[in-house]
Amino acid sequence: MKAPLPDATFDALAALGDAVALLHQPSDTLAQASPAWQAVLPPVAGNADWAAALPGLRAGLDSAAPRFACCGESDADAAVQVESLPLPGGWRLLRLHDRRSERRDRARELQRQLDDRERLLFTSRSVVVGEMGSTLAHELNQPIGAAANLLRGLRLRLARRDGAAEELQAAERAIEQVMYASRVIARVREFTQSRAPRLVRLDFAALLRASASLLDWDLQRAGVRLALALPARAVWVRGDEVMLQQVLANLLRNAIDALRERSHGAPAVELALREADGEAEASVADNGCGLSPDDEARLFVPFASRKPSGMGIGLSICRSFIELHQGRLWFSRRPDGGSAFHIGLPLAAAGPEERATP
Repeated sequence: MKAPLPDATFDALAALGDAVALLHQPSDTLAQASPAWQAVLPPVAGNADWAAALPGLRAGLDSAAPRFACCGESDADAAVQVESLPLPGGWRLLRLHDRRSERRDRARELQRQLDDRERLLFTSRSVVVGEMGSTLAHELNQPIGAAANLLRGLRLRLARRDGAAEELQAAERAIEQVMYASRVIARVREFTQSRAPRLVRLDFAALLRASASLLDWDLQRAGVRLALALPARAVWVRGDEVMLQQVLANLLRNAIDALRERSHGAPAVELALREADGEAEASVADNGCGLSPDDEARLFVPFASRKPSGMGIGLSICRSFIELHQGRLWFSRRPDGGSAFHIGLPLAAAGPEERATP
């Protein structure tokens, strides 16, 4: 028996990584098999049981179909697909398409995406808790300081009075309790102190795409269409990836919540990016219920929220994160209804590989 293909031709096919083999049907002999084929069907060439490891292979060959499924009832659920090319002299060139490896790759990719989401969620919570602790400490220190000063003044007045020993002692204890509360807040602030951003050079357009993909389930569940208006080329900024993703995720969630209340037309969110005046300006716009003038005036005020279960710290933290990047975060109304939030970050200098050569 002589194989109808020159060795060089078969070697070229095998070098491409395809799972190919030459079968001599009259003698039921597998004359040649590429390494990729042998990874799917380990039996040695020439073994009469060469097809035993793949149910349905012999039946497919007997049918003389140019393409058939193995290990599955249809092409859609087949673990392996086989292409069969008849050649002169009873030879067939077979090519396996192992979909099991594709499914494993898809499963690994899905798991990687889930891991990325979980890691971002965990890190984001840590960062938000730290920022919330700092915000609470800042807001509480002012009334506590005022109460301490008032109590000290009261203590001085009581000290000048005769027969006010009990009241003076009560004032002393009140001052001690207030100062204890101040020390507790100082420890909380120190423990949860927001970390400085780890600024690295990153592609803001790619970060926007990645951030949107993290909320694809939320968008689908809410029936919201996402429109991306992002440049195909890279837009470079210097930023902390986790902090910026946290800001974008928060703005996207706010847009989805607004669309759940009401929308002007089919619910939609647009994520856009443009360059202007040395800035990369990203925007998250929706056609939702919009904001009243009172709500707009309190947008970035800590602990002021229009949501029944909201704490009112999300946008305050977002603005804090963006300002740590020497950027700005602001709000605008959309003419046709809805809201838009804008992030402006300084553009990073071009890297060596992007500078034009003279």
